[in-house]
Amino acid sequence: MTRILYRDEHVVVADKPAGILTVPGRGDASEALIAQVREEAPGAMAVHRLDRNTSGAVIFALGRDSHRALNEAFETRRAEKKYLALVRGDLTGPRRIDLPLAETRRGGMRVAKPGEKAGRAALTKVTPRERFGNYTLCTCEPKTGHTHQIRVHLSAIGHPLAVDPRYGDARPLHIGDLWSGAPDPDTIVLERTPLHAASLRVPHPAKRGWLLVESPIADDMARCLDLLRAARRES
Repeated sequence: MTRILYRDEHVVVADKPAGILTVPGRGDASEALIAQVREEAPGAMAVHRLDRNTSGAVIFALGRDSHRALNEAFETRRAEKKYLALVRGDLTGPRRIDLPLAETRRGGMRVAKPGEKAGRAALTKVTPRERFGNYTLCTCEPKTGHTHQIRVHLSAIGHPLAVDPRYGDARPLHIGDLWSGAPDPDTIVLERTPLHAASLRVPHPAKRGWLLVESPIADDMARCLDLLRAARRES
């Protein structure tokens, strides 16, 4: 069962694992996060979504008034989201990525060409947290909410997610990729896009000030960081 990070009579925040959809797609509806949340909070309504392979905090509304208020918060960009991302390369300092995005076929996104009418304004702030040489752990703050925004913006500045079949390198990470001196270097430690919704801050729908909920980093990303830190100590 999915872990509930926060719940009151107006809202519930769930800790989404990687590998499942937020709401049903073409597969089994019972496997979606919302179905699991409704086992604990019947009537929960989705407010936003995370990609299938993104983990972390997802908020659901309880009641139509809460749903309306939370939708408005997201639409007016008052919802503050912070993600942890493990990217390729050494990101040496903060970046403000202000590149418009346009849709592509099959639900993807790309950086829009200058003057392209299809381009939509998009802004992501990226800050390095830990640097390991070949990889960097970053905090990403999307100020707009487009599909795959963080992934496209990171790729555009030459620091794609460490695993990203669409916008970067599809190959999984092995232990030896992160720490060459470790035992079992051929063992796979990460096969999904390492993006984690670490915190969510929104105006409480019942006008109780701001609600801040945090999600601990997912186990697979934490394992990667453990290996990178061990390699850094050894060097």
